[in-house]
Amino acid sequence: MKRVNKAIYIVFTAFVALALCGFAPEDPTPQSYAVLEISVEGKIYKYSDGPVTPSDFSVVEQIEKRKINAPLPEKIEYVDGCLARGASYRDALDRCFPLLVRTVDGIADGLYVQPQNAEVTYDGGKYGVKKEKNGRELDTQKLYAAIYCALKFSGGGRVKGYVRPIMPESTSAELKQNLILRGKYTTDYTTSSAARAHNVTKALNKFDGLCLKAGETLSFNKVVGERTESAGFKSATIIVDGKYTDGIGGGVCQASTAVYNAALVAGLHCEANAHSICPSYCPAGLDAMISSVSDLLITNVTTHPVYFSVKTGGSKGTVTVYGEPSEYKVVPESIVVQTLKFETEEFIDVDGKYFDETAQSGDRLLVSPGKDGVKSETYLNLYSPNGQLVKRVKVRDNTYKVVTQRIAVAP
Repeated sequence: MKRVNKAIYIVFTAFVALALCGFAPEDPTPQSYAVLEISVEGKIYKYSDGPVTPSDFSVVEQIEKRKINAPLPEKIEYVDGCLARGASYRDALDRCFPLLVRTVDGIADGLYVQPQNAEVTYDGGKYGVKKEKNGRELDTQKLYAAIYCALKFSGGGRVKGYVRPIMPESTSAELKQNLILRGKYTTDYTTSSAARAHNVTKALNKFDGLCLKAGETLSFNKVVGERTESAGFKSATIIVDGKYTDGIGGGVCQASTAVYNAALVAGLHCEANAHSICPSYCPAGLDAMISSVSDLLITNVTTHPVYFSVKTGGSKGTVTVYGEPSEYKVVPESIVVQTLKFETEEFIDVDGKYFDETAQSGDRLLVSPGKDGVKSETYLNLYSPNGQLVKRVKVRDNTYKVVTQRIAVAP
């Protein structure tokens, strides 16, 4: 018995040594190997099944276990067992025909064309849509089923593969349906100084062509950036703690107010702060004060992206918002619930800051205008397409300070 085991060991060792050197012993039993032709769109791809030469002990074990070098009937029987246990045609065939899967993958790679989604474009102040393109791919699931049938019932032969389209995720029709006018607001800065008008225009143009995806929130401060001379902003009148003064970026709050109002009527969620003094360029409760510590936040609460367009010129700026069709028409409403009248303060110009020697005693000069204080409530009125008021939502309560009018008197 020991001699028999030793003889078997010697034969096995010799087989492994030959395998490691790249040789395989001649199988005493005749092999039956498959030959396939795969036809796709008129082109023929050839596959020939054949013995796999093992390179080490683990490969020898796998070849035997997976029936890779077994006669074709045994291989098909093994494939049938894999299918019965729930394997796909691809995975089942891969067990016994590993080079077949590599061949099919190569065909699939050569035929694959990636689809191109439709895209929203912006050019010359107008939004448009670039049309989508279909992709294509080899229907490998159907092809593997055909290969299995050919091997099982004919031992090979020719099978036909089919190419199927891959549809893009977004189409031009869908994008066009969701590129509808949702809101528009125009602000007028005709009476502004050249520096202030420059700042308003510069800040507004930062929003031209901006896209805000569904669920995203934009920060006005981040979009516009710091208001500094190096960033191109100029010195103009600003409001600080209830007083008018000069500062770099004066006028940017009028730009933020325009963006705020356009976003409100577009049905977006907005978080804005009021000025200490009620500005003259919008109704009370509809301003959006911007500073290093105060921001305007706009959240896209729709299910599709929204797009901003800005047009400036002639001392006016218009902000337009496009997106999916809106269920309601949104109309903001400002209600002044109380007005606090400003007072007038006169002072003698003893330092000669406002009058020279040509002035007559008692001459008067308006140094800074007065402004009434205001308490206001802001609502959003939501109307149906037929013009019926559906909902009225209160969004803000604001109190603006009184500004005293100051008049200098010549001594």
